[in-house]
Amino acid sequence: MQTLSRRSLPAHALVLALAALPFTAALAQTNWPTRTVTLVSPYNPGGTNDIPARILADGFQRIFGQSFIVKNVAGAAGVVGTQQVMNAAADGYTLLSTNIGAMVVQPVVKTPAPYDPVNHFTSVAKITDAHAFLGVSGDLPVNNVGELVALAKKTPGQLNYSSSGSGSFGNFVGEYFKLLTGTDIVHIPGKGSAGAVMEMKAGRIQLMFDPLVLPQAADGRIKALAVVSKTRLPTLPNMPTVKEAGGPELGITAWFGLFGPAHLPKDIVAKLEAATEKVLADPETRKKLLDLGLSPNYQGSAAFRAELEGEMKLFTDVRTRAKLSVE
Repeated sequence: MQTLSRRSLPAHALVLALAALPFTAALAQTNWPTRTVTLVSPYNPGGTNDIPARILADGFQRIFGQSFIVKNVAGAAGVVGTQQVMNAAADGYTLLSTNIGAMVVQPVVKTPAPYDPVNHFTSVAKITDAHAFLGVSGDLPVNNVGELVALAKKTPGQLNYSSSGSGSFGNFVGEYFKLLTGTDIVHIPGKGSAGAVMEMKAGRIQLMFDPLVLPQAADGRIKALAVVSKTRLPTLPNMPTVKEAGGPELGITAWFGLFGPAHLPKDIVAKLEAATEKVLADPETRKKLLDLGLSPNYQGSAAFRAELEGEMKLFTDVRTRAKLSVE
């Protein structure tokens, strides 16, 4: 057997030390988190996107015993904060709580795209769905989606719909509805969903696809015709889907999800998946989300990434066929 000389010992020790590095790094990763984690919300504080972010931050803090803070980084319809996370270190200490608008719509409608949601980020977990409702102004002579489609075909170019703005989620749903029904309905961009739905209440806008439609329909000045979903919502069993109400199957659903920079270590992703699922299983958390019109719908990393890839293809197709573009 060959023996090591005294002169070869330092080199041999170096080899052993280098060989141990991956194991040491793995041990360091499994100890995550050991310090404060920043959860970026790419919108202004107090908005709908803040709700899932703060629910996750509170839940994660209890589960991991470390501080999780929500940092609002607004600008460019969510792009500014999203890019900040894209450029952060993939160490689990900068995460992103965002929605379909910033993560899918913006890279689809903007040229050049500000980021690639599939390859520039790690899809960690889906948190909730946020369903839009198809509503019409109270004086429009229709009572279901089938009648709306018939009216639109009878009067091409005379009906209008609004959204929170050009290239918004509501804009995409409206254009997809037009493609599926072969109708000509004019888009009039609003300045946010709240302002647009008030215009519909006043009769200046005739229809919208937006979550705010339902709570604003109580006084009769707006008629909520259907939920934009493939199935009825358990919380609204009497509200038909668009298809059930005589229209096409319109299953585009808004969502909120958790992301990290690309190449987030798998063990950190696994910890965040388990923690997210645990947070969303809490009855009080579920009730809070449901009361706000958000349906808890946990998906793990792989399933969420697959959904994201499918939505990118669908939204890109809608953009191309509808000739949508936002500078």
